[in-house]
Amino acid sequence: MSVRSRCQSRIARWSVSYYDLVLLLLPMIIVGGFTVSTLSSVPINVGTLLTGFVSSLVVGDAVFKRPPSGQSE
Repeated sequence: MSVRSRCQSRIARWSVSYYDLVLLLLPMIIVGGFTVSTLSSVPINVGTLLTGFVSSLVVGDAVFKRPPSGQSE
């Protein structure tokens, strides 16, 4: 699969790739897991474990299922 599938932002006209979205999603997962475990009765270590698992799925998808092709546009 090629990296050429890009989304166009209507506001800033920036080209956003899948890997840009992955880099945006990882901190959101970590902050979200910390927030949920802080505000609910879920222990911090369980929240950290689940956050790490979800983050590893996202990174695994980006690296193994949709690997970078090394071709620039």
